[in-house]
Amino acid sequence: MTAPDESPLLGRWRLLRADAALDFAPGVSMEFQPGGRLLYAFDSGDHRQEVTIWFRVEGDQLHTHSPATDHETVAHFVIGEGGALILDFAGDRAWLLPEL
Repeated sequence: MTAPDESPLLGRWRLLRADAALDFAPGVSMEFQPGGRLLYAFDSGDHRQEVTIWFRVEGDQLHTHSPATDHETVAHFVIGEGGALILDFAGDRAWLLPEL
């Protein structure tokens, strides 16, 4: 499900902050891997959960597809100040920082 220019997203990102409407779980991290695989991890009670999602990039749009729910989400993205990844879900935004 990948498109040719996934490279700006590759690597692990951790959530800095997100608009409340997005309802992100605590401790979110996303690891974009070559080939369109996205590991989405978050804290759930006293343990950490990880979900595999598929992604592709079309221009400045990130398309994600969850095989478990057969749901696709589209967000505009930009690499902003300080190297932050900003995801824009129709006006609601999330900011992620690269993990080194």
